Amino acid sequence: MDGKVSPADFSGLSETLLIPLWAKAVEYRRADALLRDEEAARMLDLIDYDFSRFESAKMSQIGCCGRAAVIDGEVRRFLAIHHDAVVVQLGAGLDARFERVGRPPVAAWYDLDLPEVMAVRRRLLPESGNRYLEGSLFDEEWAREAAAHGKPVLVVVEGVLMYFGEPQVRAFFEMLWRVLPQAVLVADLMSGFGVKKAAKHDALRNLDEASRPEFKWGVPDPEDAAKLLPGLETAAVHNLYAACGHRYPLWLRLLYKTAWGRRNLDMKIVRLEKQAV
Repeated sequence: MDGKVSPADFSGLSETLLIPLWAKAVEYRRADALLRDEEAARMLDLIDYDFSRFESAKMSQIGCCGRAAVIDGEVRRFLAIHHDAVVVQLGAGLDARFERVGRPPVAAWYDLDLPEVMAVRRRLLPESGNRYLEGSLFDEEWAREAAAHGKPVLVVVEGVLMYFGEPQVRAFFEMLWRVLPQAVLVADLMSGFGVKKAAKHDALRNLDEASRPEFKWGVPDPEDAAKLLPGLETAAVHNLYAACGHRYPLWLRLLYKTAWGRRNLDMKIVRLEKQAV
């Protein structure tokens, strides 16, 4: 690669992809790591960016890694059942999930994000058996391409849906299961308590106000997400606290033991499926 990637290559929402990258790179150096992402550590050194601005984001660092580890587990579970599946990761950013799960020999693995993000991704993390697509999660083209394989399809959406309003999330669900009626979706859900509070988020608050995205959607109960589309059901729910809460400070662990803390603070990772008609 010629030179380092500079901050000028990132704009607005795309700059948020640096937070999970930083989190996983930091985690890689820990003896008790929640996950091991060698590619994240490598990519971090190739970006000309002041990552020290995130050093105070202790909770985001833990949470990003716990969330990724849970979703990695869901991907491995699906592929253990469907060896020849199609996997589509939407809003892929700089996430190296394909590499973390061992570059599985699936029918197809697609990573999709906006063109400016994928341009940076290609520089830092070239395709290695997976395929990169440019576009929006709302585009039908990627869904039709996945459907054309005639294989079981797993769609992964991590750290994305909270930046869209409920009508947009519903529209995404409608498109997804109209084109891919048998698809399985794995996604993280923010609680409603976090909506409109990006300025207080321990990592996002360190971004420039003009480029800081806002949290627009969250649900107090993961079943509320399934209610957005008739026939949709929640096949599995993971509490983020269960994956990484042992790393939280004592005061926060105590708060999570309360019903209020679990309902309002804990992120959920869900597996959503459409009921057969």
